[in-house]
Amino acid sequence: MYTIQPQALTSLDKLHSLVEHRNKFSLDFCEMNVFETHQKANDFKLSFEGFTITSMLRGKKVMKLEGMDAFDYLPGESVLAPAQSTMFIDFPEAELEKPTQCTALVIDNAYLNQNLQRINESLHKDQTLVSEWKVDLAELILRNNAQMAQLTSKLLFAFNQKEPLLDFQVDILLREPILSMLREQNLTVLRREKGYSKDNPFEEVFRFIRQHLQDKILIDDLCKVACMSKSTFYRTFVETYAISPVQLINEERIKFAKELLIQPEVSVKEAGYAAGFNDPNYFCRLFKKIEGMAPGSYRKIHGFT
Repeated sequence: MYTIQPQALTSLDKLHSLVEHRNKFSLDFCEMNVFETHQKANDFKLSFEGFTITSMLRGKKVMKLEGMDAFDYLPGESVLAPAQSTMFIDFPEAELEKPTQCTALVIDNAYLNQNLQRINESLHKDQTLVSEWKVDLAELILRNNAQMAQLTSKLLFAFNQKEPLLDFQVDILLREPILSMLREQNLTVLRREKGYSKDNPFEEVFRFIRQHLQDKILIDDLCKVACMSKSTFYRTFVETYAISPVQLINEERIKFAKELLIQPEVSVKEAGYAAGFNDPNYFCRLFKKIEGMAPGSYRKIHGFT
C-alpha cells in the first residue's frame, strides 16, 4: 500500500467550514478538489458531475457508496465514484489537531471515454489479450499502487503551481492516472476471477501461483501456463497490471502469510516458511514494505503476541 503526501492544511481563520472545507482547482476537462475536516461529523453527502477518483491523505473516514456496506477509508486507499453518485461519509475521529484530508479528482465523462477509446485502440494492435479495458463499477475500492500515489502527487503539485499552460500540463499528466486506475482494477479483477477466460490467459497463471505458493515458482513455468514466450509474457503482464510477475507472487505469499499470522499457534517464522519464504529476515522486510508494519506488529493488532 502506498500513501500520497498530505497537503498543507488551511489555516483555521480561512476555513469556510470545519466539515469538508474545499480547495478547488478547475479546468475544462477535470477539477482537483482537496477536502479537509476538523471535527467529528456523520452522514455528510457528497457527489460530483463527472467520474471521480478520491484518495485519502490523512485521518480516517467511514464511507458508504450506493449499494455497498459502509467501510473504513484510510490513507493508501482510493475510491472511485461514477458521475452523480452519492457518497455518504462519517468522520468518527476528526478533530482540530487531527483532521482528515482527501483529494477528489473529477474527470469529465467525455474526456474519460475518449482516453478509454485510445487505450483500447492501442491494445487491439496487440492480439495477446483481446478483452476490452473499461472502468469496472464492481471494483470501486482500490489500494494505491506506487504509480497511482506518485501520479496523484504530481497532479497536486501541478495544480498548486497555477502556471499559464496548466491545462496542457494536466492533460499530459492525467492520462497516466487513468491508465494506472485501469491497471489496478485489472489486477483486482484477476484476483477475483474463479474460472479460466480465453480472453485472459493470466487467470490460469494466477491460479497456478495460488496453488504453488509454497513451491519455487519459475517465470518459465508461468510462460508455459500462459502459452507465451518469456518476452511477450513479461511485457504483456506488466503492461496490464503495472507490476511484475515476481511482485504478484510476493504479494500473494504475503497475503497467505497474513491468514496464518492470525492463528495463535503459528509463529512469524512458521508463517513465512509456510508462505514460501526461505529467509525469515527477507520475509519480515518484504512484509513491512507491503503492509506498512512488521509481521509481529500485525499479530499484535489481532490480539496475539
